Amino acid sequence: MASIISRTLEITVISAEDLHRHRKPIKKNSFASVKIDSQNPVSTQIDDKGGSYPLWNNRLALELPSNVSFMTIDVHSGNFSRHKIVGTVNVPVSDFLSGFLPESYLHFLSYRLRDGKGERNGIVNISVRVLVHDNYVASSSSSSQSQNVKIPAEKSNIGGGGGVVIGIPIRSGDRI
Repeated sequence: MASIISRTLEITVISAEDLHRHRKPIKKNSFASVKIDSQNPVSTQIDDKGGSYPLWNNRLALELPSNVSFMTIDVHSGNFSRHKIVGTVNVPVSDFLSGFLPESYLHFLSYRLRDGKGERNGIVNISVRVLVHDNYVASSSSSSQSQNVKIPAEKSNIGGGGGVVIGIPIRSGDRI
């Protein structure tokens, strides 16, 4: 039996920082949308209190085709019917499908947003997990086998921390 793997991308859009519109801080009503290639975007709820520092913490799910190279996150100011895009980022899927960690690993990532002119306009904080579903199909050769990797859950809170750490992936040779 051979397996056909379908993957679902579980994205939690946590928050954004330092958002501006026409060089003025956003006062209220912002939301984020996520799309993969030309799929229909999925959106967070509107944060009407956070202003330039909105907090959404909304979990979204999208199917992840095998040929996709990036996903797009847009941060909007306004409501769903009338809004302007404040900032956009294209997130390479290689940032969370690198092959060094299990696909079900939970990644916490932060990305710089760019406005329509390409200028810096805040940061978006997300977490990403790839959920893998094996669908077995009859086949004449059984050359590939799937193996599940179990990661033990953290049971102790050493040092009393327990906070969230956000990391920015940096590749060898990139300049900061």
